Amino acid sequence: MNKKSATTLFKVAVVGLIPITLTQATPANAAIQSRSTISETSDSLQLVQTPIGYCTVADPTGTPLNVRQKPNGKVIGSLKNGTIVALGVTDGSEGEKWTKIIRPLEGYVWSDYLTDCKY
Repeated sequence: MNKKSATTLFKVAVVGLIPITLTQATPANAAIQSRSTISETSDSLQLVQTPIGYCTVADPTGTPLNVRQKPNGKVIGSLKNGTIVALGVTDGSEGEKWTKIIRPLEGYVWSDYLTDCKY
């Protein structure tokens, strides 16, 4: 495999014009890649999701905002007020009250508790 193909295997456009690049994990780039991964038999590839926007967590109860595996699903983490989250692409099936986030962790949060959204 030549040097260029070792880092960038190919690029594809998914969901409109949002580019997604698949790169082979190396010690140099593994720390900066997204947590979302796919794997093949002998090579491990990482799928980097491109954020579609950013919002700030603002839960009026003052408690950390729960992040769920799926809408109304198991709680997988929580975020403090003031945390900036990166928004992910969805098909809308989760309903308008849930928002998919991809950073700082991947899951769903209650939309009413996000403010200052920039797309």
